[in-house]
Amino acid sequence: MAFARLPFSSSRIYSHSIPSLHAHLLAARSPSWPLSRLGTSLALFSTARPRSEPRTFPTQGFDVIDKDQSIEEEDMPEYNPDHFYPVRLGEVFNGRFQIVAKLGFGSSSTIWLTRDLDVTRLTVSERDHQYVALKVYIHNSVEHRELPFYERLNAVLLTSKHVGADNVRRLMASFQVSGPHGSHIVLALQVSQMSLRDMDTVFMKGRGFDEDFVKSAIKELLQAVDFLHTEAQVVHTDIHPGNLLLGLEDNSLFKKLEDNEFSNPVPRKELPDRNIYFSRLMKPKVGPLLLSDFGEVRLGAGPHAGDIMPIMYRAPETLLYIQWSYPVDIWSVGLTAWDLLEGRTLFSARKEDGSFSDGVHLSELIAALGPPPADLLNRHRKRALEYWNEDYKWDEFVPIPKEKTLEAAETKLEDKTKFLAFMRRALAWDPNDRPTAKELLKDPWLSS
Repeated sequence: MAFARLPFSSSRIYSHSIPSLHAHLLAARSPSWPLSRLGTSLALFSTARPRSEPRTFPTQGFDVIDKDQSIEEEDMPEYNPDHFYPVRLGEVFNGRFQIVAKLGFGSSSTIWLTRDLDVTRLTVSERDHQYVALKVYIHNSVEHRELPFYERLNAVLLTSKHVGADNVRRLMASFQVSGPHGSHIVLALQVSQMSLRDMDTVFMKGRGFDEDFVKSAIKELLQAVDFLHTEAQVVHTDIHPGNLLLGLEDNSLFKKLEDNEFSNPVPRKELPDRNIYFSRLMKPKVGPLLLSDFGEVRLGAGPHAGDIMPIMYRAPETLLYIQWSYPVDIWSVGLTAWDLLEGRTLFSARKEDGSFSDGVHLSELIAALGPPPADLLNRHRKRALEYWNEDYKWDEFVPIPKEKTLEAAETKLEDKTKFLAFMRRALAWDPNDRPTAKELLKDPWLSS
């Protein structure tokens, strides 16, 4: 089955936080792994081919940033340089992965484009994947949920023919590296382009994508979610546009990125103990949607308990302290569809002073979706009584923003009927009333 692909314009964009489907721009916790359990490979590669020699990277010819100017990860509020491994361009990790460009950064890791010096083909796809993304975690990130997930995923992939498997980002290898201040988990991941969140920011200036583009993205996302729920049997818990990446069909884009480092080396700040590099710009190309970031995944259907999901994406059962399972991901798919189309989140969950509030969040849900069923509130009555009275009437100490209905919030579509019907299915208060990913794939909005 052919997947919907997402064509892009040739505008230059930062790759460190973005993939997107621009098909129409032109027209209780599961176990985590300690460092001691890290393996050096997850057997996705075929037998190693003859080794390529590492390249020697330029030591001059680039702009040097003033030491007093903060850039990239240094601009994060709680940045501590001692927590980060001092990656250098040209460095070879694990005797195999040579750093050729910086792709991005986050609060707990930096992301790098590497060339695999030993292997050039994945057995799972028989396509050339010479380039690999290396995610180097801060040294105090001592446990990891992604590794047991990928161990399970690789076992499932041995026999799976599910179309959604190709929409899940693969792990190629995992290992640890010793830095000046501790050991760092390193994941070698299927290389990708940008996230849909950043694509919206860079290309669309936060206005969201057109409807057909969003439909293509959500179809591929639902394929991935159906695969995760039915075959891998995991709950992702962290689905949002920032974790939807644009894959790539060939290596040409990354080859250009590597070669650019020789013809036009990236600016950097040179410090005594490390260099801070700017992330490389990329011209995006068409590719499949990849669901990524399994750092909060839960193995098995559960039911699970505890806080999950970004605050503005939290499903009602998590706000009400009710055990949860696969339907939390369906809730996230609905909110992701909204974000991609509208260019903004449906719920703010914030008080007037900007602080987050479960009460405000619940009041916004009531305004958009109507009141919750009493049966849902009965599942954790003590928690419900913090916001509702004994008869489950909303306590007005948190006013309901009655003007924020779902219909009023949607402002882009001329005919919004089918889209809003899709949203109401995905955002059902009761998780038992939400469709499965397979059922939602057949929704009239996606096929219209």
